[in-house]
Amino acid sequence: MNKRVVFGVVIVVVVIGLGLGAWLFFGQPEPPAPTPTAPELVSYQFPKSAAEIEWEDRSIFKAGLTSGAAGVLDELPLASTYFISLEIPPDLISGINGHEVVRYYNAEQEPLTKIYFRLFPNFQGGELKVSHLTVDGEIMISSYESSNTALRVDLTRPLKPGESLVLEMDFELTIPTEMGGNYGLYGYFEDVLVLDTFYPMIPVYDDSGWYSQFPQNNGDHTYNDASFYVVQVQAPADLELVSSGVIVDREIKGGTQTTVIASGPSRDFYLAGSREFVEISQQTGDVLVRVHTRPEYSVNQAYALDYAVNAIEILSEEVGPYPYTEFEVMSSPMMALGIEYPGVTSIVVDEFVDGVDLYGMPSEQLLESTLAHETGHMWFYNAVGNDQQNQPWVDEALVQYLTYIYYLDRYGDGSDYVDSWEYRWKRVEKADIPIGLPAGEYHGAEYSAIVYGRGPLFFLELEKEYGLDMVMTAIRNYYQENLWGIGYADELRAALEEACACDLSAEFEEWVYDR
Repeated sequence: MNKRVVFGVVIVVVVIGLGLGAWLFFGQPEPPAPTPTAPELVSYQFPKSAAEIEWEDRSIFKAGLTSGAAGVLDELPLASTYFISLEIPPDLISGINGHEVVRYYNAEQEPLTKIYFRLFPNFQGGELKVSHLTVDGEIMISSYESSNTALRVDLTRPLKPGESLVLEMDFELTIPTEMGGNYGLYGYFEDVLVLDTFYPMIPVYDDSGWYSQFPQNNGDHTYNDASFYVVQVQAPADLELVSSGVIVDREIKGGTQTTVIASGPSRDFYLAGSREFVEISQQTGDVLVRVHTRPEYSVNQAYALDYAVNAIEILSEEVGPYPYTEFEVMSSPMMALGIEYPGVTSIVVDEFVDGVDLYGMPSEQLLESTLAHETGHMWFYNAVGNDQQNQPWVDEALVQYLTYIYYLDRYGDGSDYVDSWEYRWKRVEKADIPIGLPAGEYHGAEYSAIVYGRGPLFFLELEKEYGLDMVMTAIRNYYQENLWGIGYADELRAALEEACACDLSAEFEEWVYDR
């Protein structure tokens, strides 16, 4: 995620940095000619109940995966599969009703006596209520915990390793119209409906047990295993939808659209929409890049398309092929500069306003750094998951370094972007604070300064000592070894030490670990 406090310090990128240097020495990128490509739809009958679901049939997800990534459909036998139906009313806010069916496998090495769902709208100024919960058809009583951000379901018998069960429930959403917690990412603001983590989601079960604690200050909240999603949305026909995954079926009757979206494997599922959006798109290889915003923002919309296409191409070459057939970018009001979701990123609407300065730089320059950063999260947070609450540096600092790689590859010099990290770290007087702390243990400006400033400087220090090839080899290996799984600091360290054939204990003690 790009938070306002995080990227407010990127002024140096423009004043002395690559943003300005790229424009002076390489010129403004020519806005690409959009090449709209309509998705190929299939006739799909969304199941009316759990009994109608053919759980083993994953063919619907092929449309959203490139040919090189489609093999994953046979490689995740214990991944959860969600079927979610959602009804959005004409005014977009007066009660959104949903129904969810999810098959969950115990992929752990021990029996599970309970299952948790995260209810993050209850932390974001809205409300998510669950009713009529059943497990394998049996009515269950659930309990709210962690200030209603977690729902505990006690099982009548332990779920053994390798076994599965089916949970089914109704849910109702209350949509805020004033921005609440977590940077205003959930609600209806300025004609844009944004449904961040809107559904009951099963979190990770790790060595500490279920991820069910109340969200910490700072950072992102999702900590999920990769899953599959089929989502049916009934909404006004004139609402342009933006989501994870791809549309596989759409029917319009009267003033209502019924749209079916398939996504997966992915870390979670995102949905947004606006009656004001217009779209431009461009194909790059197997990937259709789409940008949605208001028509008055067409100039920066074209820049956003250019930046997104280049980021997808560069990071696919540097890290590993982008796995999805679509990547979507949208503008939205929020109290952050950007936020990542599987296959989609939302960028603050201010960055789409042409001809204005934001934090001391032209909006289109800030748009580039924000968009390159959020695109990097398609590899680290989504394809490789991580504990964003307790080890935020594992994706955020790494993605900051990949943003530097984007500038280095595209413009031939990433040094000025590095200056922004130094400037950020100086906001806390270059305090010797470890980059590997949980998000909630940073106070005030520390989270931005340390995770986003000092954090990528750690990777740069390794680059100076062992070479760029070593660092990028480690990142590629870490990506491949943890693809569609969860990566932790220990796995990242192991990949770095294997690539350099050295012991990095001293470096990790100096930069990462809590002393």
